Amino acid sequence: MGKLCGIGTKWMLLAASAASAVPALAVPPPQKTQTPCAGPPAMVARLRAHPGTDSAVVLGSWYAGRQQFNCAIDVFQGALKTDPKSAQLHYLEGLALLGMAHPAEALPVIEEAARLQPEVLKPHLVLGYLYDQANRHTDAEDQWKKALAIDRSATPALEGLSNDLLARQDYIDVIGLLNSAPRTEKLAIDLSRAFGQMNYLDQANQVLSDALNRTPGSVPLASALTVVLVKQLRYQDAINLLQNTVQKNPGNFEAELQLFRLLVLTNHINLARPMAPKLLAKRPHDPEVLYLNGIVERILGNYADSKAHLEEAVNLDPNFFNSRYNLGMVLVFLKEWKEAAEQLQKAIDFGATEPQVHFELAKALRGLGQMEQATDEMKKYQALKKEDEAKLEAGMNAAQGDKDLDAGKVQEALVHYRLAADGAPDSPNYKFKLAIALHRAGDTAGERAQLEQAVKLDPRLAGAQKQLGLLLWHSGDLEGAVEHYRMAVQAEPAWTEAWISLAAALAEDAHFVEAHQAVDMALRLDPKNAQAQELSDQLARDPAARQPAN
Repeated sequence: MGKLCGIGTKWMLLAASAASAVPALAVPPPQKTQTPCAGPPAMVARLRAHPGTDSAVVLGSWYAGRQQFNCAIDVFQGALKTDPKSAQLHYLEGLALLGMAHPAEALPVIEEAARLQPEVLKPHLVLGYLYDQANRHTDAEDQWKKALAIDRSATPALEGLSNDLLARQDYIDVIGLLNSAPRTEKLAIDLSRAFGQMNYLDQANQVLSDALNRTPGSVPLASALTVVLVKQLRYQDAINLLQNTVQKNPGNFEAELQLFRLLVLTNHINLARPMAPKLLAKRPHDPEVLYLNGIVERILGNYADSKAHLEEAVNLDPNFFNSRYNLGMVLVFLKEWKEAAEQLQKAIDFGATEPQVHFELAKALRGLGQMEQATDEMKKYQALKKEDEAKLEAGMNAAQGDKDLDAGKVQEALVHYRLAADGAPDSPNYKFKLAIALHRAGDTAGERAQLEQAVKLDPRLAGAQKQLGLLLWHSGDLEGAVEHYRMAVQAEPAWTEAWISLAAALAEDAHFVEAHQAVDMALRLDPKNAQAQELSDQLARDPAARQPAN
């Protein structure tokens, strides 16, 4: 309990990731057949008597509302002959063409509507949608931005732009766009994804928790929050959330599967057991449902059913190594040595890293009489097991060091952090923790040495880079400080405080243009940050720091 049971979280992380969504535009469904044009006599007579835009809009919209799009197009095109500069007619003709499932023909018509009346919102929304559908994402982004310039709270534009920014991994701009924007369910998920991708898990959790308070029982929000909670190692909280979601959504397969998956992956087999056959009955050929059922049956000792389900899971998804790993374990128990060795070796080839997979393979090879190969696998198992045990012990020492430091026991923390760093010499995080304790102890030289080792092991360790920058600044090495602050913001581009530190160091070094850019980025991330605003005001007041006029 409280630990993932070594069978992988592929499904957990994939299934709950927010899918890309198309903005909810009022685009009618495609018309399947053309129908004779027989509109209401009064409307037809009015158009004949007054062949202008207003009459055409009324009759054409009547046709479109009944999915008689060919008739609507005829009406709009006829009116455009006398009023070719009517943006409304172009727009409605474009929508009718979309209703006919002719997006390529609709595109230039909607473009003309937007050109004629650029201040109108809806043509920009439809263009953004059409450009994204045509994989013209740069053009789509331009239309979403134009729409937001007209209406900052336009939900389709916010959703469309955030979707395009996420697709090109521009997480900072997603945060800047959505942090203070009104949020739909999808926008909350998009913002949480941006925070999560940058490892700001607390912020991602807060965004989703707030959204769930507004929409209790939402399966997409609960799914997204489950991913965050698992990354935070808060497994019981994730289970509680999904149990509550299932209760609020009886019969919802996705909610039930989310819960079943989490219960199996956290080894809550007794809770998962009654769910297994029910989900299998609903999705008998789903590779994930088969895989999870196979695990439950293997743990309960039902090897025949486990074998059958895992074999089908492997056939349906042959590259998922955990299905092969679990199948290999079942085959070892059944003493089907040859098949077991094949599955376990393929599991290793496809990415299985658990020490146990080598132990199981050694048993299968021994059953085949291949003693030398079995010995090699046992050596691999022992080496990996020893490495895991060392990491576990180092983690325990680091955890104790955290408790000591929180309690103000700096010397005790130093002892435990040193043990952690010695036990896992390739871990930059333990060296960073040791550096923090050394800072608390007043050992600046020791702190700097540990920070330098930490960033050498992992240049993207933003906290260590920022702290090293501060030490260098205090020592008079302003150029070195700027370099490490730059590394910090490159590693964590959404870290407001790091941008403020960089801006201050750049200003101190008289690099005013870059200082303005850095503080502007801090304010984009956190418009209400008092420290960033104060620094921005100081730069604005200082004659030497004023930006040249464009």
